[in-house]
Amino acid sequence: MKQTLLLFSSILLFGCSHPKAFVLNDKNENKYFVLDFINNAFEKNAINKAPLIVINGIPFKYNKDQDTILLPLKKSDIQSLDFLNQNSSRIIYNDKENDGAILITTRTQNE
Repeated sequence: MKQTLLLFSSILLFGCSHPKAFVLNDKNENKYFVLDFINNAFEKNAINKAPLIVINGIPFKYNKDQDTILLPLKKSDIQSLDFLNQNSSRIIYNDKENDGAILITTRTQNE
């Protein structure tokens, strides 16, 4: 019983200590471009493990139970990445968004 409880608690601890893996719909060398920025913000406690994703001002809906989230963007589409901490995202988007937010601005066709 002790071993089962220990195993369960360590799985829970490790499973909850990492953010989701946000990957781009791009070639392998560019696929994890956003993930590096997100992991850096996560380590600095700017966001939690399941942040709100906002692409050009529109919240991107995704299943927060999944470990890997595929974003419908390529690295060349992204102009800038910004982060909102938990308090700011709660104030701007609503009181349910407690994990922070990632703001992605894409390039327009003319750029």
